[in-house]
Amino acid sequence: MIGRKTMPERASRLLILMILLVVGAQRNRALAQKQDNHQAPQLTTQRLRGKGWWPTKTSAAREDYVGTARCAGCHKQMVLTQQETPMAHAAWRASETEALRSNPKLSLSTSSFQTVITHDRTSINYVVSGRGDSISAKLLWAIGDGVKGQTFILSYLGTLFESQLSYFPSIGGLDITPEHPRTPPEFLEAALGAPQTELAAQQCFACHTTASSVRQHFDPDHATPGVTCEACHGPGARHVNSVGARQLKTAAEAILDPGSFGPVDLVDFCGACHRAPLDVAAAKIYDPLNIRFQPYRLSKSRCWSRPDPRITCIACHDPHVPLVRDTSFYDPKCLACHGTAAADTSTAIAQDQRHSKPSTCPVSTEHCVSCHMPKYDNPQFHGSFTDHDIRIVRPGDPYPL
Repeated sequence: MIGRKTMPERASRLLILMILLVVGAQRNRALAQKQDNHQAPQLTTQRLRGKGWWPTKTSAAREDYVGTARCAGCHKQMVLTQQETPMAHAAWRASETEALRSNPKLSLSTSSFQTVITHDRTSINYVVSGRGDSISAKLLWAIGDGVKGQTFILSYLGTLFESQLSYFPSIGGLDITPEHPRTPPEFLEAALGAPQTELAAQQCFACHTTASSVRQHFDPDHATPGVTCEACHGPGARHVNSVGARQLKTAAEAILDPGSFGPVDLVDFCGACHRAPLDVAAAKIYDPLNIRFQPYRLSKSRCWSRPDPRITCIACHDPHVPLVRDTSFYDPKCLACHGTAAADTSTAIAQDQRHSKPSTCPVSTEHCVSCHMPKYDNPQFHGSFTDHDIRIVRPGDPYPL
């Protein structure tokens, strides 16, 4: 009869189906194992020793970099919006920073010393006076986008200093740089700030500028201010040249796409500058100042117990556009996991049996981050930071270090 299968035919089809299921299961297990192995968290120092690009790597040559103008040839809109981000403004040459242009004379007096930032025709000077003496250092760079504050890089007798005082817009003036001692300095040079070894300066500039070190040589005079395309995607000369030669496969291989990373790799990638979880653990930075280290704080979240691409840095923050400060913007991102049953099954990851489906918040489905990612004031910064340790916060709970 038409449409009726014989027993041998049914058995044959069933055998084929079982073989396909077994092969598919083996393939999925192999893929999961490969991902788990690839996504083992690492220290940034380990990542830097690996092949390929990683933020703060110093092995490229100066000619390997092409600059954002060349990137804009193909990615115009992305470059335009990225230039308005906090990362793009992570460092300024002294003459270009708004804080110093708007305040031609900044000063702070203590019981021991007076510090004055002055301008002349050729330079900006950081002058410390006290106990019948004074010294002057050249102010070269302002580090930070200026929203919360800016710390200055000084040059004195051939040595770079991190300034003892920083500018904070919330108070419209100077105060002690966070993590610097708040006790009075014992001598004038200490009142300038903290002298930097070449390694310390190199690490600082690697996260706040682009191409400040080439061929392992620290060269801040030729650095590009801020975090630009090539700081994250790697030097672009080979990529641009390959595109021009229509060698698209080579072009794709010649540039890094962090968006293709698994969750752990991606959080470690951002953590190269924002502090990866193992970096904080290795340094034992267990104090309230670690609220600034978003990848570490995120990894403490219960949500992170089984890494998921819906809870990585770029799941909420597009590094190519300005930071969104409206809390309601993040609601759909929270509800992608903690929403209705329909939302919970909207992605392949949610359908994966290895990932449990989180419950929906019984209080509200609006402004989620205002409760579950509270802000904490930090007097050293004269401002607050959002805690990326996502959790249920109860009144009176201590800050979880």
